[in-house]
Amino acid sequence: GWDQPLVCGPLTLDPGSYEVRMHGVPTARLPLREFQLLHLLMQHAEKVITRDRIRAELWGDGARRSNTITVHIRRLRERLGDDPHHPEIIQTVRGVGYRLVPPGR
Repeated sequence: GWDQPLVCGPLTLDPGSYEVRMHGVPTARLPLREFQLLHLLMQHAEKVITRDRIRAELWGDGARRSNTITVHIRRLRERLGDDPHHPEIIQTVRGVGYRLVPPGR
């Protein structure tokens, strides 16, 4: 459900208020696409979401550039405080897609 808050460890996403909190502290405001991307990843936490599925669910045929998803993932990692060189929250599964691992408590 799009209307129910999602909780993955200390990470909370509330679609009703468009807020994301880490350890109860609001993160930087997310643009709509990044919010939708995080919502998708949190709905399927611990599972790999393919780039094709992300593209289909968030952009349809609108993700023309091949790096669109990569750029949004990079920005989302930054906003969540995930290390861009050694990400722990949003992990890349090379050649497949991405997996959200609930951050440590």
